[in-house]
Formats: sequence, structure tokens, C-alpha cells
Amino acid sequence: MKPDSPTAPHSIPEAVALYFWGDQTKAETLGHVSYWGDEKRRKLSNLITLASTGTLQDPCFTISDSGEGQSPESMPETLLSLDKKNKVNVHFVQGKFNMGGTGALPFCGRHKMQLVISRRKPGITSSVPNDSFLGEWGFTIVRREDLPGSWRMPIYTYLAPMNAHNTPRKGGVLRFNAKTMPLFPDSNDAYARRVDWGTTIKLYEYEATGFRSHILMGDGLLRRLDILLPEIALPIRLHECRANYRGHGGSFDTPLTGLGVRLDDGKAGNLEEGFPTTSSFSVSGQQMTAKIYAFKRGKAETYRKKEGIIFVVDGQTHGHLTSNFFSRKPVDMNRLEDSILVIVDCSKFSPGARGDLFMNSRDRLRNGEFRDAIEQELESIIRSQQGLRALREQRRREDIEARLQDSRPLKDVLESILKKSPSFAAMLAGLGPISNPFKSKDVQSADKPFVGKTHPTQFKFRKLDYGEELHRETPINMRSRVLFETDVANDYFGRKQYPGTFSLSLISPDMLKGSPIDYTLNLENGTATLNVKQPAGIPIGAIVKYQALVSDPVLVEPFVNNFSVKIGNPQEPRGGKTVHRRPPKPDQKGTDAEVPQGLALPDPVLVFQDGWNTSNKFDKYSALKVVSDPAEDDDDTDTYTYYVNMDNIYLKTELKSTKYSPEIVKARWQYGLVLIGLAMLRDDTQRQKDASVSGSSGEDSGNGEMTIYDRILQTTAALSPVLLPLVESLGSLSEDDLGVAVHAAN
Repeated sequence: MKPDSPTAPHSIPEAVALYFWGDQTKAETLGHVSYWGDEKRRKLSNLITLASTGTLQDPCFTISDSGEGQSPESMPETLLSLDKKNKVNVHFVQGKFNMGGTGALPFCGRHKMQLVISRRKPGITSSVPNDSFLGEWGFTIVRREDLPGSWRMPIYTYLAPMNAHNTPRKGGVLRFNAKTMPLFPDSNDAYARRVDWGTTIKLYEYEATGFRSHILMGDGLLRRLDILLPEIALPIRLHECRANYRGHGGSFDTPLTGLGVRLDDGKAGNLEEGFPTTSSFSVSGQQMTAKIYAFKRGKAETYRKKEGIIFVVDGQTHGHLTSNFFSRKPVDMNRLEDSILVIVDCSKFSPGARGDLFMNSRDRLRNGEFRDAIEQELESIIRSQQGLRALREQRRREDIEARLQDSRPLKDVLESILKKSPSFAAMLAGLGPISNPFKSKDVQSADKPFVGKTHPTQFKFRKLDYGEELHRETPINMRSRVLFETDVANDYFGRKQYPGTFSLSLISPDMLKGSPIDYTLNLENGTATLNVKQPAGIPIGAIVKYQALVSDPVLVEPFVNNFSVKIGNPQEPRGGKTVHRRPPKPDQKGTDAEVPQGLALPDPVLVFQDGWNTSNKFDKYSALKVVSDPAEDDDDTDTYTYYVNMDNIYLKTELKSTKYSPEIVKARWQYGLVLIGLAMLRDDTQRQKDASVSGSSGEDSGNGEMTIYDRILQTTAALSPVLLPLVESLGSLSEDDLGVAVHAAN
């Protein structure tokens, strides 16, 4: 079967299921490494290997595979070509435009050099007619040539034999006869295992910044590849073969199976209960699925570094947003910034959409309206995800609840400071009152946990019979929110085996038929929440009819639900003032009774050295970290938690030499840092307001820019050496001291 024939597999999972299991129909299970056992993963990982050789400063990487290989005559048209689209019609490969080999060349040391060796598997014909060297090994060196003169750009050349006229011979590369070649590693020996055919590419002195340590360690190449290939098609075996490292037999090699497999294998001990969850959404007619992982405290670093949202096509990362995306105001997940990872599957993108979002380098996203629209949908999905909202509140309670009894003294001290300094009080007035750190807690009866079915037996509008049409009116500047009742499991739309498919189409008016619809669909514990953006150009008073369809390979008939939306007049979003709920009466009972949780602060949470390596990310120089939590309902005043590092090196130094009580010094440290944090928050609030008035954006892009919480962490660390000396020295200044200083200056 030719790989580009109509009967060839049409996806990577289909090809994996067919060629490695013999059953193309099981693509949804056997087509994914996560469904394999350890023995199968280990066995197949020996077919593709990556070995690290060279030195710590200048590592070399040798990649070998037992694929079909190439003959010496065909290598110029395949492995060595720069402009051939030789795989453009093959639907089950990731690389199609020669970016794999040539894309690595600029990073291959000072001379930009590679070694390429290959032999065609016996029995497979060559792509070159009448290939007389089909059974031989071909090899060459590829390097960059920096030519003088009129050449504006460097060129890449490969070594090839010369003809009788001392000019490059048209066609193949250097060749030789050998039954086998030692191209594959064994443990920490890079060239020990002999093979009959295959391909080897060696990258010399590869510029792998940050990966010069043992490639299998937590900061090594293995973990980076996990992120870059989260849904890898086939396992790859990595070997550390540099002489700098020693260890037992099993410490030099391990299979790379991708981040998705690692998450699935270790989710019991590393993920919060109820995760991962999935959400389907569409932007400009492009379908995506977001898989949301929430990690237990301190566990996320095992799987990710700064990545927050990863965009994946056919199992390969094409770009990402950093974790500070979750601290954006529209997302309101600052407390969980270091505990969330989202993988967005963009495999259904059209070629044009891929070009609109991804750079050819696959290391960052392209700016533009399409990206902005996707980010807005993701903001909505993450902000409204009920599991994350519950986890955020749980974390807040865990951090603060045990310290409520100590909050009154700090509250009194801060109020005393504000009374003595009216200008300081006025400056901080925009942050609102010192208030309850917790939301009102709903007291609910203990319900049985939701257990969803593998396939739905119902999917209908809430409170309506199946087949009954839903009608509603929505302001033109807001989204329509539609709730469905179902009994299917939460992972229905995102799982690999027999996943559900949701589609939304426009029925009328006729002018909108076929137009793309932007929507998000969240499925959680029997409720599917659909948020639909109003079509562009629709007039007020128009009625838009939609059809929502849910299907999967097992359902005999899909679930079809029709609804209509009347476009109403624009409406201002709720908010803009503080709204307080009334506390419940003492005798109030029932599941919706609200229980006041007690008053406090801003209440600092004291962090000591044993907590540095968890979610706080403190070191000996850190001083203050602030975490925000969104206000309840329409209250536009957020609440903040202040984490104070009590094992800061400058605080500990001061405690050793101070003439004051240690408790006074510690109190000054806490109060000073909290006031600095308050002032910086107030300044950021004002800047956001000014930006909204001027029409500019005050938000970070999620690609590494600092948020206000990053700046507070950085600024207070910079101030920590002088904070306590300033408090003591400036507070004790007298008129006599000032007179002496003035006299000395004159």
C-alpha cells in the first residue's frame, strides 16, 4: 500500500493501529500510546532512538530510526531536499515540508553540520527509476557555507562524489556495501546495536540551551520533549551516552511517551479529583478541544515549567501561552496559576487557520485577530469551569482558615496606620474596605457524587422535554447561554476512545447559513453549558435559529436540539459597584442558607523555608507574594491574600543583631510588606482604569510579560535588604538629626 494512496490511513492513530497492531479499526484505542502496556512501549521505543554524545558544553544528538530508509540515489530528493513537498499527500505524518532536517541545521554548532546515513529496507522499491544502488548504504555530510561576494544568505551543501570532469555528479551521495551497521545505542553506548536498514542523523554540537544536564533528569531534554510532543505517535527511547555521567544499568535510557501519557499514568497521585476535564469550542469555524489539568500543590513542576496553555496539532506542540495567562483579570485564576495546564487540540484546523495562528518555527504563536479570539474563548472557559472555581476557593480556605484567630491584631495595626496618615488612607481607598477573606459559603446537603455514563441516554434542554424547542432573548452585545441536561461522563467530548462530537449550525435566517459560529461548550456533572456569540452583522430584533447536534460512533441516532435567540437591545454588563449579600437569619434553614465565615484582614500567610518549593516559589531573597481571588457575584472589589516569607535572609540577619524584640521586628516586616503590596495594587488598579479610558490594553499577553503579581514579588525582593533599616532609621529621625544633616550639607 502506497502511503499516499486513497486506501492508506487518513490519520496518525489509524496508521499506528494498522502498522503496529494490524487493525486500523481500533485507531481510537490502539492508535494512542496511552492505551499500550509498558512492555509494548519499551519494545517499540527501540525502533526510534535519540542518543546524547559529545561533551556537557557541546552535546551532540544522534537520532536513529528503523523506518523504510532511503537509497543513495534517492537521498537528494528526500532526506537532503529543501523544497520538495514529498509528503504533502500523506495524511498520517507530522512533517511534510522538509522542516525536520533543515530546521535543525542552524543550531548545529559553529559549522552548522550534520551527518546523514541511510539504507533502504530490502524489498521496498526506490523512488528513483532503475536505481542500481538500492541495496547499499548512503552517507553524506551537510553543512552551511558562508560564501563571500553577492550571496545575501548562507547556503547549505552536502558532500557528493565528483565525476570525471571534476564537477559534482548529478544524483546520489557517497555509498558503500555492508550487511549491518552499528547505528543504534545500547544503554550508554551510543553505537552498539547493529541494524540491517534505517536512517541515522547526527547533529553536531547542538545548541540545546538549558539541556546540557543529564537528558533524562527533570531539567533535561526528556521533559522538554514531553511538552513538545504531548501526544507522541510512537515512543522514542532516549539514551544518555556522555562519559560525564555514571550510574546503574537502567539509569542511562528510558522511553519518551509524551506528556499526555505521563499525565494519564500519574494522575492518581498528581491531579486534583475530577480532573482532567474537557471543553469543546469553535472560533471562526475552527473546531478545538481544550483538556484542562489541575495539579495538586507542588506537582505541576514535574510536568511543565512556564507553559500554561499548549496548542497541539497531531500530537505536536505548535505554540504555547505562559502560565501567567491564568492571572489575567478576565480569567481570575491567579491563585491556581502554578497548578493549571491546558492542552488545546487544533488538529482540525484548516491549512489557512494553521498559518494564521502558528509560526513555521513552531515555538510561538502569531499575533492577530484569530489568536485574540481564541484567547477570549479560553478566558471564558477557564473562568467559568466549576471544578477550578471550587478548587480556587478550597485552596484559599486551606491557606487562611487556620490563621483567622490572629487576624485582628494586624487589622487593628493597619487601621491605626491609616488613621495616622490620611494621605496614605486616601491613596489606598480605591482598593475597598478590609473585608471578609472568604465568600459566603453555601451549606448544602451531602449529595452522591456524579457518575456519568460512557454514552449518553439523554441530551436535552434543561427543564424541557426532548424535542421541545427552546426560545430566549439575548442582548446583541452579550452571549446566549443555553443549559443541557445529560447523563454522560465529563470526558465525553475529549476522550480518545469513542469520543462524542458536538456541532452547532445556523438554520435561519438564510443569509447566515454556513457562517462560522463562535461558541464554547463545558460539560460537567450532568450539565452541558453552551455559550454562543451573536453572529456578526445581525440586526436588533432578528431571530436566529440554531441546531445543536451530539453524536458518537456508538449512538444509533444523534441527539438533535433546536433553539432560537431573539436579538435584543444592547445592555451594560452588570457590575461597577460593590454588592453585599445579607447574612442569613439565625433560624434560617435549607440548602441555600449562607454561613458567614468571619472577618479578617489583609491577613498575611506566613511562609517558612519548608514551604518554598511548593506553590509559593520563594527563595531566601523573596519577601512577598500576593494572590487575588475574584469578588463574589457582581462585586468588583477583589480580595487578596498576602504570603510573607519569614525565612528571608535579610530578616534573619536583622533578627540576629537587633536591639528590639524579635516579635516587633517580625511585625514590622509583615506590616511593611503588606503596605507595599497594597500600594502597588492600588497603582495597578489606577493604571488599568486609565488604560480602559484611553482604549489601550492593560493586560499581559500570556507570553511571558510580567503581571502585577510578578512585579510585587520582584519589587519586594529588591526592597527586602533595606525595608527594616528604613523602618527603624527613618522612624527615629528627630529635628536635631535633620539639623545636623543640614549643617553638614552646608
